[in-house]
Amino acid sequence: MRSPTGQPQNMGKLVEMIQNAVTTGRLDVAEQLAGQTDHYLLSELVQSLYKEGYVTLAKERLMQMEPQLLRNPSPPFLEISLIWAEICYDEKRYDEAAPIFEAIAEQNPDFAAARFGAASCYLQVAIANLERRIQLYHPPKAEQEKICKYLDDFHQALNLIQTSGWHTEWNAVQVRHFPAKPATLLH
Repeated sequence: MRSPTGQPQNMGKLVEMIQNAVTTGRLDVAEQLAGQTDHYLLSELVQSLYKEGYVTLAKERLMQMEPQLLRNPSPPFLEISLIWAEICYDEKRYDEAAPIFEAIAEQNPDFAAARFGAASCYLQVAIANLERRIQLYHPPKAEQEKICKYLDDFHQALNLIQTSGWHTEWNAVQVRHFPAKPATLLH
């Protein structure tokens, strides 16, 4: 039975079942419960997957959603926009992540994590630009020292921002759900 808004009346129970299925590792069940078309249920699935450390699976599901839902955050999809911004940040796509963090902060002025996320993006871009400048232009030693001083300042600012805990922090259980990193050969 559906409510006047078109949502199943037992939506809360369905969301709880999705969360429990992901928590217990029954991802196939969670996928079936979420279905393919309801953005709200897909959002709940993505949030559950990400929370449990299934970052790759969460990203795959996010990529199946309408890009506008992710890039132009609005309730009730702010959380998946935040997840998308974190994923972009982790993949060093700072120019894509920063405006999402800013849009989230605009809608929720008290949400400092989004502001810290945007600041981290801009610092990462500044660091990359300065490092590239040294590599491309081979400035004289005095100029290089100045640039290195700026780099140190930016790294200190970035480290300070990181201590705010703006980004999802993963525990050992969540990390085990991350994709395996390729092994390196030792000679």
